[in-house]
Amino acid sequence: MYQVSKKLGMFDTILMMGANLGLLADADRGRRLLERFDRITNPGARITGETRDPYDTDDPLHLAYHQLNRDRGRAAGQARIRVRYMNYKTPWFDYLLSSPDELKAILEGTPWRLRRTFEADAGTYVAIIEKK
Repeated sequence: MYQVSKKLGMFDTILMMGANLGLLADADRGRRLLERFDRITNPGARITGETRDPYDTDDPLHLAYHQLNRDRGRAAGQARIRVRYMNYKTPWFDYLLSSPDELKAILEGTPWRLRRTFEADAGTYVAIIEKK
């Protein structure tokens, strides 16, 4: 994702399904990624992405993890993960599950705004984000 440049052309839509809005990582890195998306998209572009509201749970393990994150100065829905397949693995990276209000806060000060959300099952939602 970070390697996409104008060499491929300009985009009208960026699709981040499969909970890939989590790749925003945290507020600061998310804003930098959104600025990059601004540079490779046309006026009126959209980001359609899926994520999960981490607060849509009553699981004690999830709630304890949220508190651990807050105690460490991290967002409640932030996780540090890596992807593995057979002998291959990525470096560790941050992944952010956010509520619609938290997503709006990340978008503040960027060229993007939250247009609409569509709720799905068990806290999952799709966000339509438009270029201002």
